[in-house]
Amino acid sequence: MKQLKIVFALGVSLVVMSSCKDDVVEPPNTMYGDLKVTVQPTYNGSTLYLDTVYSTVEGYDVQFTDLKFFAEDIRGEEQILDAALFDYRESGTLLFQAEGDPTNVVTLTANLGVGAVNHDDPSAFPVESVLNINNSGGMHWDWNPGYIFMKVEAKVDTIPDGIPLFDHNVILHIGKDINLQTLTFSPTWLEGADDVYEYGLQLDMSTFLQNNGQNIDLRTEYTSHTAPGQEVLSLKVIENFKAAIKEF
Repeated sequence: MKQLKIVFALGVSLVVMSSCKDDVVEPPNTMYGDLKVTVQPTYNGSTLYLDTVYSTVEGYDVQFTDLKFFAEDIRGEEQILDAALFDYRESGTLLFQAEGDPTNVVTLTANLGVGAVNHDDPSAFPVESVLNINNSGGMHWDWNPGYIFMKVEAKVDTIPDGIPLFDHNVILHIGKDINLQTLTFSPTWLEGADDVYEYGLQLDMSTFLQNNGQNIDLRTEYTSHTAPGQEVLSLKVIENFKAAIKEF
């Protein structure tokens, strides 16, 4: 009788253990760490360096002096970051680095520019946000009011006579709600050191100037502050800029 009780007790224990095992919740398959996105400016397939001379299809010599843009509301399945500012001169190729799980970012989207908060008080954003007026790198207008979505500045020699005279200034500052664009990518994340998952884009400035027939001639289409009367050029500039941001 005693042996029967022992056998019964063991059986109950096994049933309980089996039941507990079925209730164990396996941890989710995550790769949580930092997501890092870089943007490498290029020209005709090679790395673009600021203040270096390049040639356009029209025969002009051009030196790009400033390349900046906002990526805002950056998200995969959920928001990764409220906004990031690309500033090639000040920050190199880094667009952003933020915590996230690459398995939840099969599709990466962002505004090229600033969306719903474009007309908010720029001094009211958190001190760590690039949208705060102290961090926006001169990418906010007082007169608009609103953010400058992208900047391209350059010096151009429009006379191909062999005499370097970069006296033609290009200033393309595009903003306003009507010109907001959406960026969409399907990233392949590469695991680096310290749980950092990286994804690289390029900003192809030759595509910016020559985009499927929608070309920008820097001699005649050299300035826009998105003012009245500049609507056609402003839209072309930001559409070409969007087309220039692409995977390698």
